[in-house]
Amino acid sequence: YLHESAVMDGVPIFSFWNYTMPRAQLLSIRGCLNSTTTMILTRMEGQMDGEDQGAYTGESFDDALSAAKKMGIVEENESLDVDGYDAAIKLRSILVFVSSHSSSSSSQSCKITIPPIDEIPRDSIRNVTHEDIHRAYSDGRKKFRLVASASISELEPLNNEEHASKTWNARVKLEMLTPDDPLYILSGTSSLVEFSTDVLGPISIVSKDPTLVDTSYGLFSDIIRIASESR
Repeated sequence: YLHESAVMDGVPIFSFWNYTMPRAQLLSIRGCLNSTTTMILTRMEGQMDGEDQGAYTGESFDDALSAAKKMGIVEENESLDVDGYDAAIKLRSILVFVSSHSSSSSSQSCKITIPPIDEIPRDSIRNVTHEDIHRAYSDGRKKFRLVASASISELEPLNNEEHASKTWNARVKLEMLTPDDPLYILSGTSSLVEFSTDVLGPISIVSKDPTLVDTSYGLFSDIIRIASESR
């Protein structure tokens, strides 16, 4: 089955890896995969000026969450968004896909372990306050974003195992970003994922304020691909 709209609306993340990165090995991945939390944090930031204490016009978490619900971008169970579950699920989906579609001989002779979803540590944005956001911005114009990331580590063979094994260390963390961070530019419902590989990287893919058209195109592209490959 195909699932191009599952992570970043219609952005072809899975097709990108499957068709344009032959034999490349993914070493790490990092991104903001949940646009709802980015929207909430953006509304909490409002318009800020690090030198003017009175310029902060951000909303409270509850008000920003309420606004996001009115926009229709919050899951029925809001915890899936604000407590990091959605980001963790999307991160794991990418890891499963990339690990299973690698065509290199090294990956075929090496066991790759992906943690179950309940074993991926997750942060929540519920406890972020006005004071936290303003303090971060005043300290070098930093911003909070909920970041999903994973890096692969290689383990030495044990006992009679012939090959080393690899494991993905994954987590969803509330990070304080500096202006030079690629994720810093994200606001509203925008999202970004960055791949680092053994041959190329880092490679960033950005989705800028996607709409239902973006998501619909992802479904449409899957249908076209299925039709083309079934001939």
